[in-house]
Amino acid sequence: MTETAPGVRGGFPDIKPADHAPPGLGRFVAAMRRLQDLTVASNPDSAAWSAAARHVEEACALLDGHQVPEGVAPAGRVIELPGLGHPLLPPWTVTDSGPDGVTMAGHFSRSHVGGNNAVHGGMIPLFYDWLFGMVVSTAGTPPTRTAYLHVDYRNITPIDEPLTARGHITDIEGRKVLISATMTAADGTLLTEANGLMVRLLPHQP
Repeated sequence: MTETAPGVRGGFPDIKPADHAPPGLGRFVAAMRRLQDLTVASNPDSAAWSAAARHVEEACALLDGHQVPEGVAPAGRVIELPGLGHPLLPPWTVTDSGPDGVTMAGHFSRSHVGGNNAVHGGMIPLFYDWLFGMVVSTAGTPPTRTAYLHVDYRNITPIDEPLTARGHITDIEGRKVLISATMTAADGTLLTEANGLMVRLLPHQP
């Protein structure tokens, strides 16, 4: 593979963590997550759905017209908020980070269920992809893209229980950054483990 010069970001935008979260963002995203949980857990009559839809549409109208470019909107960039303040990400936070790796703590909820109150198998790779990105960012590696991500499911991942995940770089080969990670329950039970390959971008690559 062709090497990328140190410090070159490729065509990737220079997105930095937000210095401060707008005061209302954390509350808004928490409400969004609650709404997602209630959406998949509720069975009201049609009138209740219609009334709820009107309120959601009113919220959309309040935000419409305030769109800004990627890297300017704070959602997804606020380190101190669960899920970085992004409603797509589960409510996990970074508890420790450095060149040796990243540790995160959090939980999954009803909207993440795949069946029988277990976390949907597809949610786990999404989480690990986020964790891998945090690992390479914390290590000061230039921007990367996920080349592959493999997950081994060792035990059912529960919802509404405290969990811990740890990820670290295992090797760097030119542009290739190899990462391993685990997710455990509060009692230490191994739930899932993952390994992946992140590839540093070339100057022309988005």
